[in-house]
Amino acid sequence: MLIHITNKCNQRCVFCSYPQSKSKDEDLIKLIKEIAKTKDNLIQISGGEPALFNYEVLVKLLEYIHKKGKIIEFQTNASALLVLGKSKLDRIINLVKVSGGYFNINLSSHNLLLDFKITGIKNFNDKKRAIKYLNKRKANLRITYVINSLNYKHLHDFAKFIVKHKITKWLQFSFVKAIGNADENSYIVPRYEYVHSYLIKAMNYLEKNKIDFYIDHIPPCYLGKFWQKNVDIIKLKNDIKGPYLKEKEKPIVCRSCAIYSICSGVRKDYLRIYDFNPKVII
Repeated sequence: MLIHITNKCNQRCVFCSYPQSKSKDEDLIKLIKEIAKTKDNLIQISGGEPALFNYEVLVKLLEYIHKKGKIIEFQTNASALLVLGKSKLDRIINLVKVSGGYFNINLSSHNLLLDFKITGIKNFNDKKRAIKYLNKRKANLRITYVINSLNYKHLHDFAKFIVKHKITKWLQFSFVKAIGNADENSYIVPRYEYVHSYLIKAMNYLEKNKIDFYIDHIPPCYLGKFWQKNVDIIKLKNDIKGPYLKEKEKPIVCRSCAIYSICSGVRKDYLRIYDFNPKVII
């Protein structure tokens, strides 16, 4: 279950699918009612930037999720975490830990300049410091790299950055959705054909260095030998249904594919921009 607790954010990412219109924090009672009704075991706390949410209310929410026996995924860009102060951040870390959960950190660049181009804010070093602190406190981290037109040529550089600085052992590449800011600026969405070779090179490097990785929103036919790392393939194999199925469709060209029955297809928002005629069919 994905919950947007606030739309306040300290970044202006070119690919943001939930852009801020006016500042709004969700009410604690409303959030608790939503969680009480869901059968989902994983509760994804998102924004905006959750670290900008009222701290006391945030802690009460995390405590409630843990009390209900659910797992917390804390989605953040990490740049505002240390602003909370280490004692407050430690409280959040401990609540995420005891739930069996993890921090899902949006980090879509390997250096300050590229990060600034993508986010519009110079806070890359704040993110690095926060990640280092989270690792020091033995928090479970997943890094999410949103692939877009500004960064896809740097996929291998990012993979090397992850390994060199021991950022995480768990990484997800998520292809940009053509919604929100990326819908208004569709040049941010590259063709799968452009990304393919850069992504394969990065995945080969990560595999060699024993970094666990997965790929979301890119069809498996563009993933080469790593096609089974596609998130939807894993979900469908395990009979996990969800909103992701409504976001995708299978063009006619897909019918000859050997994994047609276990593939969710192509994002509909991508198909609004580009045709789909992959050179490689599994």
